[in-house]
Amino acid sequence: MDPLMRRIEALADDGAYAVTFLMPDNQERSVLLRVTDGNVTIPEANLIPGWAADSPSFEAALTAIAAVHAARTLASSGRSQLLDLPGGWDVTLGNVVLSGAGEPNCVSHGGLEETEPARYECPVCGAAALYQVAS
Repeated sequence: MDPLMRRIEALADDGAYAVTFLMPDNQERSVLLRVTDGNVTIPEANLIPGWAADSPSFEAALTAIAAVHAARTLASSGRSQLLDLPGGWDVTLGNVVLSGAGEPNCVSHGGLEETEPARYECPVCGAAALYQVAS
């Protein structure tokens, strides 16, 4: 059983990708994949039952993710990055965004305070993010 890759979405967390596959029953299934130190991994809980890890389509999916990650890495060099805190979701959900001036902002309350180096938090609601300024 080989699912058909339909879409790759780069997530806010560096190296994380949501990949949507079209299953044989025409239903879609999204899987989280992660690239760490050049290796593409799929958490065991996200494996699609019946899809063999040694199948050509599985290997092709891993190769496609590695290529997208390489392109994303090249394109992001020299850019500032707004990231979720480990275990957080404020950037992914859109609670924290970059303003037109390039500063992290809470979408509801405006400017964030730097609480630690590169860590910003909304003093009103606690929305938080990491913000790395390109050097």
